[in-house]
Amino acid sequence: MAHAINHVHIRAKDPKRSAAWYEKYFGAKTLSAREVLPGTISVTMETGGQTQLSISSLPPGSSEERPAVELYRLGLEHFGFATDDIEADVKKFEEAGVRIVMPVTAVPGGITIAYIEGPDDVLIELVMPTA
Repeated sequence: MAHAINHVHIRAKDPKRSAAWYEKYFGAKTLSAREVLPGTISVTMETGGQTQLSISSLPPGSSEERPAVELYRLGLEHFGFATDDIEADVKKFEEAGVRIVMPVTAVPGGITIAYIEGPDDVLIELVMPTA
């Protein structure tokens, strides 16, 4: 049986505000925004590939405990967006006041990476193939 990642799911205090951030910085497109579970809103977004981004509010009574945004943590550490101009992207994020967790770095294997802190304490990797 073949498998593929269907979506990445984020919990947010304000899913519509978070969705607007992904629209602004990554060109994501909102496909739907609806109540999925009683008392929660879930925004489903297209991100330019086959994997969708889901951003949902917390169900009533849920914990609002937040993990630290850092590299090398257990569990889901980050997800990545491909880019064709990592320098321009990082500059755009710096100018917008987005925290750069790791600056542009060439790594073995022919790629260049950087990490930023997205909304909702999400760590995002920018990935660009090296020519």
